[in-house]
Amino acid sequence: MGDMTNSDFYSKNQRNEANHAGEFGCTLQDLRSLMELRGMEAVVKIKETYGDTEGLCRHLNTSPIEGLPGTTADLDKRRLIFGKNFIPPKKPKTFIQLVWEALQDVTLIILEIAAIISLGLSFYHPPGEGNEEMQPMMCIEADSDLSVCAGIKEKNIV
Repeated sequence: MGDMTNSDFYSKNQRNEANHAGEFGCTLQDLRSLMELRGMEAVVKIKETYGDTEGLCRHLNTSPIEGLPGTTADLDKRRLIFGKNFIPPKKPKTFIQLVWEALQDVTLIILEIAAIISLGLSFYHPPGEGNEEMQPMMCIEADSDLSVCAGIKEKNIV
């Protein structure tokens, strides 16, 4: 998990935590550091700082069973102090990025190389042999190889 303090989203939503630290017993930065921890690290940090999860709930003036009181004034105060409970969505990948990632697939690379070799061999004519009637079939074969390569990746068969 990345450091949330360096995020543009969090820097835009900085709150004056010094004024509000006494109201809840923990600051926005404390909650952020808890969210970055996983597993036993988080359990140990909660036990060291708040005693247990019920202690954390007491600091946040909430009930571990019933949750927030739900009054408009309380919710507005929490929103003012801690900000919106919102995770900004990731930017979607562009079509070019998706195509580039697809072209990195090993199976597709092997199929592309085989199609290119097949296409190249379809234009090769050994000297002294008359295969004029075979040339259209070779082009069709090379074209079908390329089509199969594109179709397999498109349908996620690979």
